[in-house]
Amino acid sequence: MDQNWKATGLTCDHCAQSVTKSLMGIAGMENVSVEVHPEAPSSIATKGSREFSPEEISFAMRQAGRYILAK
Repeated sequence: MDQNWKATGLTCDHCAQSVTKSLMGIAGMENVSVEVHPEAPSSIATKGSREFSPEEISFAMRQAGRYILAK
């Protein structure tokens, strides 16, 4: 299942790598693609074997750093 998210706090490739690594740790996650926009919400595309809740994504992002899922 493909899902798209917006997040704030990502400013560089290192941020994208941290978020990707953390999101890939979610059970059922198959692929993560992050497009960083330092001055605006960044785009995160996830693909998994199931639908992920905003709470799961938000928790994983907080584990990676000070990244916040945009509403």
